[in-house]
Amino acid sequence: MPDPLKRKKKYLFLFLTICCFSCFIQFASAQYTLNGSTTQDNCHCYTLTPDVNTKSGSVWNNNKINLAQSFTFTFNVFLGCNDVTGADGIVFVLQPISTSIGSTGGGLGYEGISPSIGVTLDTWQNTINNDPVYDHLAIQINGDLNHTSANNLAGPVTISALTDNVEDCNWHILKINWDATLKKYEIYFDGTLRLSLVKDFVTDVFNGDTMVFWGFTGSTGGSTNLQKFCTTLNPAFYLLSDQKRCIGENITFYDSSMSFASITKRYWDFGDGSPIDSININPVHTYISAGNYNVSLTITGADGCTEVSTKAIRIGSKPVANFNANNSCEGSSVSLLDSSYVSVGTINNWYWNLANGSTSTQENPSLTYTSAGSKTISLAVRSLEGCASDTAYKSIYINSKPVVIMSFSNACKNSVVNFTGIDNGVNIAQWKWDFGDGTTGSGNNTQHIYLKTGNYLVTLFAIAQSGCISDTIKNIINIYGSNASAGNDTIAAPLQPIQLHAVGGLSYQWIPSTGLSNPNIADPVAVLTKDQTYILKAFTPEGCETFDTLTIKIYKGPNIYVPTAFSPNNDGINDILKAIPIGITQFNFFKIYNRWGQEVFNTNDYKKGWDGRYKGLQLTGVYVWVTSGIDFNGNLIIRKGTVMLVK
Repeated sequence: MPDPLKRKKKYLFLFLTICCFSCFIQFASAQYTLNGSTTQDNCHCYTLTPDVNTKSGSVWNNNKINLAQSFTFTFNVFLGCNDVTGADGIVFVLQPISTSIGSTGGGLGYEGISPSIGVTLDTWQNTINNDPVYDHLAIQINGDLNHTSANNLAGPVTISALTDNVEDCNWHILKINWDATLKKYEIYFDGTLRLSLVKDFVTDVFNGDTMVFWGFTGSTGGSTNLQKFCTTLNPAFYLLSDQKRCIGENITFYDSSMSFASITKRYWDFGDGSPIDSININPVHTYISAGNYNVSLTITGADGCTEVSTKAIRIGSKPVANFNANNSCEGSSVSLLDSSYVSVGTINNWYWNLANGSTSTQENPSLTYTSAGSKTISLAVRSLEGCASDTAYKSIYINSKPVVIMSFSNACKNSVVNFTGIDNGVNIAQWKWDFGDGTTGSGNNTQHIYLKTGNYLVTLFAIAQSGCISDTIKNIINIYGSNASAGNDTIAAPLQPIQLHAVGGLSYQWIPSTGLSNPNIADPVAVLTKDQTYILKAFTPEGCETFDTLTIKIYKGPNIYVPTAFSPNNDGINDILKAIPIGITQFNFFKIYNRWGQEVFNTNDYKKGWDGRYKGLQLTGVYVWVTSGIDFNGNLIIRKGTVMLVK
């Protein structure tokens, strides 16, 4: 932290004058006078203090200005790189006294100068002057830096509108504006108004004297910073955003230079060997060849200093619009492929007229035409440099899209189905059928046989000779069929009612009708006295018919028959002994006993029989059987007998 005695001590004005006089350098013919630690860096830039303790410097313009006239001065200021330990700041001063004054430390090189007006840019907090903690800006008069004094006319505020710290190793822009008519003093920092004051400086500060020197003072004390300023001389220029930069185009260059005062001379070099333009502020130039050019603007300030700004610009050539497009079909996407080119420049704008009432600015648009015929498409392009092409035109042909319908009838399985495709008059090259059962077909008239009943999804599309493909149409075909089944052959007793049962169709017919309760139903009852074979016809309303047969044999009965012998030797003949019921509606049992009366087999299902085994052993010999049932008249039937088991 700086020595408070060095930082806050006020120097006697006479002592300061003597000290500064020893450092005064007088250039009788120069525009500026430099004092103390100040050095000139270049034509229009000055270092007020190096980054060294207890330094004071000032720069004064040797020519007084008239406060009865308005002025605007713009400066570049550099307030150092040391933040926490940085000090002390600089002051823009108006004073009528001399060009050889200043002070060190907290006095900012300005303390004690009276009469004067100072715009103080203070980067150190001196509590004795009631400074705020942040880097602050104020308008103060008569060399008095105390912010509670009546000499503090405006502020303090932060120097920057964006940050509390401006000791950031960056250059900043300080603009001082005096309106002599309104008596208005305005201070801008980095383009933002920070302080504004209305006061009659001539009357209230300078006792009617309108002529004053202007300059900068700066100082360091126990803490330091490198502090500089430049009388702003920043050459710059620009082109309007919509300015075309093309061969043969009038190009306007707009001067946007900044200078602390008026610019005395401008020199434009357009980089193409053409004469230097030293007359126009915003010149108009025309390039006759495309390419890259370095354009330079050289300006001379009121102090005779010169600066140059150079900017590369590209002058574009005229683009050539071109594109590729192919014939297509109604409803299909058409892709447009840009093939435009430019020798110098970059194409970045596309203007398509798509002949269907629509436009596009895409590079490679796609579109769909819903009507057939010739279509004229146009394209114009423009480059990044604003250079426009001529319009290119091309025609494509949109072919008609096939429209198809299908015709067929529901049918029976195993029968021929005729399929017919009908189109809208477009020349068809291929017909594509899918019959829905894993098979396909071609041709507008084709046939197919379905081997199974069911519902099948039939699809069809067609390809025209132009290559256009129709939509795929779909329809359901119903394949019907019957599978006649009259059941198993059976036996019965004379006049025993036999219930028949037919399946496999929607309608039925039994042939002949002998003994039947109704020959045209699925389940008629047959009553017979002799053997009879029936033919069953099962069919559908569509005429799909199949046939089966059923034989009924009539045996004497009602009775239960049992063979007298069997041979269970696995030769497929008489291997199983079964009871055969004739005219029996309820079968009670079938039992077998050995000669000792021991039961070796028992069942109540006449379909099951005895294989000649008992407890896993194959038996032989003669055995007794007993069977029982109830006939169709309700009578109990019991039969007994013997059977020979032969191996």
